[in-house]
Amino acid sequence: MANIQVQLRRGSATDHATFSGAEGEVTVDTTNDTLRVHDGSTAGGVRLAKHSELSGAGAGGTVTSVGSGTGLTGGPITTSGTLSIANDGVDTAQIAANAVTSTEIAASAVGADQLASTTVTPGSYTSADITVDQQGRITAAANGSGAGAISKYSSGWQNSFGGTSLTNGGSITVTHNLGTTNVSWSMYANSSASDSGASSIQGYDGSGRYGALVKNLTSNTITFELAENGYIKASGSGAGTNVSYVGDYVKVVVIG
Repeated sequence: MANIQVQLRRGSATDHATFSGAEGEVTVDTTNDTLRVHDGSTAGGVRLAKHSELSGAGAGGTVTSVGSGTGLTGGPITTSGTLSIANDGVDTAQIAANAVTSTEIAASAVGADQLASTTVTPGSYTSADITVDQQGRITAAANGSGAGAISKYSSGWQNSFGGTSLTNGGSITVTHNLGTTNVSWSMYANSSASDSGASSIQGYDGSGRYGALVKNLTSNTITFELAENGYIKASGSGAGTNVSYVGDYVKVVVIG
């Protein structure tokens, strides 16, 4: 080593506390065995850390406070503590597009409290008109006109209607009060006032001599014309038996 000795101005930490060196001057802190760099105005200059004061390569200093950033709660932590996700702390800004799939959601983890509210007013709707978005949410709902309620009228088993007894080739009028729009009817006949063993009555057969036809339809009534030879009662094996209306019972059911 060359026989050259360089000595810098020196002093204790106390001496440096009130000393302002020239700009760019380096002095020796004899208390802490380190150097101080001066800027011409700051008392004591800037103390340089010794290698022994560093913790790991490139490390230095001590963390004294950890704050809770966006979406977190629990800070600042100055000694020990826990940072947690704040209520409503995670939104679309923190989640990448399509990052959350069904595998990231526990079973039954999503309930009513986790779903975003829509503008739909809770309640019951009649014949509802609804709008559904791509996520399957109902975003609009209103009462609609719908098709209306379906009503049914049954005459029950009778062998006379309005004082007119059943006769082959005769007419009977049934009062139903269901209107004339989309009205349908069914007629049944039996030898007794019972559903058991009853036969359904169709329109006239090909010969026009068996069954019944609607003769007139008003908002309140249907008038039927009974075939001149009565009706056909199923007798098994695809065969039928001719039966007279006289003395039998008829039930008419109207849907409207």
